[in-house]
Amino acid sequence: MLQILIIIISAVLLSACSTMPSGPSVLVLPSAGKNFDQFHNEDLLCRNLTHKQVAAVEDDIDSKDEAQQSYDIVYIQCMYSKGHRVPVPGLMYDMEQEELDQLPPDMPVPPDMPASPQPTKPKQR
Repeated sequence: MLQILIIIISAVLLSACSTMPSGPSVLVLPSAGKNFDQFHNEDLLCRNLTHKQVAAVEDDIDSKDEAQQSYDIVYIQCMYSKGHRVPVPGLMYDMEQEELDQLPPDMPVPPDMPASPQPTKPKQR
C-alpha cells in the first residue's frame, strides 16, 4: 500500500513540473507557392526553435496554459516570418494578404471583415 501511494505522489509531482508543451495548439497553413516538403521542413525548424526558447524561460512560466501560450506566440512568429498563413481572430492573414486582394468584386464581404483600402487618384489642379 505504501509503495502505491509513493508512486501516485511521484506521478502527481512530476506532472506538476511538466509545463513544456508538446507542440503548437494553433493552425498554420502553408503559403501559396510553397510545397508540402518546404512547409514541413519550416514547421520542424520553428518547432525546434520554439522549444528551445520556451525551455530557456521555463522557470518563469507558472502554468501549462501560460507555457502553451508562450509556445504558440513564438511558433506563430516563426511561421509568419517564413511567409505562412497564421490565424488572426476572425480573419486569416498571410504576408501579402492574397485572399483579400483576390475576392471577386461582386462577392459580398463578410460583416466582420474590414474593407480593403481603395486606391485613390491624385487630385487634378
